[in-house]
Amino acid sequence: MNIYDSKTIRCVTCDKAVGEVDFDAEIIRPKCGQCSNPTPDTKDKMPYLIYHELFSKTLISNNI
Repeated sequence: MNIYDSKTIRCVTCDKAVGEVDFDAEIIRPKCGQCSNPTPDTKDKMPYLIYHELFSKTLISNNI
């Protein structure tokens, strides 16, 4: 298969390139990984959790 026998598949939500398939293949509503599972990973939540945990502890210690 050469590059002319394939077409690029794009996400229907964000228009990001997902991959390539054969030119005659039919794909219905392709989605990228982020759009198909939009829940953030725990690594994505860490800065938010650390900031709010530290901020809430300083508020509690200042009130006591």
